[in-house]
Amino acid sequence: MEEFKIDQNINRISTDFKHGEGFTIGRLCTIESDVIVGNNVTIGDYTKIMPGTRIGNNVVIMDYVKLMPGTIIGDNCKLDDYVNTSGYVEIGKNVRIKRCSMIGQATKIEDNVWIGSHITTTRIKYPKVVSEEEEREEWILLKKGCMIGSHALLLAGTTVGEGAIVAAGAIVSKDCEPYGVYIGCPAKLVRHRRIER
Repeated sequence: MEEFKIDQNINRISTDFKHGEGFTIGRLCTIESDVIVGNNVTIGDYTKIMPGTRIGNNVVIMDYVKLMPGTIIGDNCKLDDYVNTSGYVEIGKNVRIKRCSMIGQATKIEDNVWIGSHITTTRIKYPKVVSEEEEREEWILLKKGCMIGSHALLLAGTTVGEGAIVAAGAIVSKDCEPYGVYIGCPAKLVRHRRIER
């Protein structure tokens, strides 16, 4: 690990924080215990990284990002301003998450996924007063190469298939087929993408 001095007057960093070469950090950040960061990682201002987070190589994390415990981020990812994870989120390689998106607990994102701004994934389908269902952990899975439009909502237990597109503002309450294009509330299949081979 590269020797790197962090000004504790402008950042609050745990003493057991580990990082690779080419690490840069903005102002007024918090990094809790048991966080490991790879090479060539940039962290923007006012970012908070909670215990047990793992960040790969060549990752850019913009300002005001909050990564809750157990978040795993693969290589070559970029998280824009105000992205939050709720913990126990797995993000693959080459993933782009646009600003103000909320990646809820128990979400797995595979490689080469593009996520628009203001999207939400949630493992809770109903308020507690209606159902105890939220106590069961139902993972949301975004398969490789899929694209999620801005302001989309993905509900617990759903899978977005490989290469599928979810339109802006759609609500995904059921699984999406690979290479399907989904629009609406709830999201419905309107066609399949033509894949060039």
